[in-house]
Amino acid sequence: MNAILDYTVGTLVLLFMAAILVGPALYFDRRERAVDRRLKAAERGESPAPAREVTVREALGGYGRAA
Repeated sequence: MNAILDYTVGTLVLLFMAAILVGPALYFDRRERAVDRRLKAAERGESPAPAREVTVREALGGYGRAA
């Protein structure tokens, strides 16, 4: 029983550490994409979409989709 508990706690700790390291990277990657889109629109002479705050849920939910 101790081995199962140790394995479970160890796995949860690893997942928590991964979330702490990867979460901010995904958030700022999403934000960087939005800035790039605004700059490209400005270069083309179009009026860029207004800036908006991106929540962590939106950043994680949209990760990996084509822009």
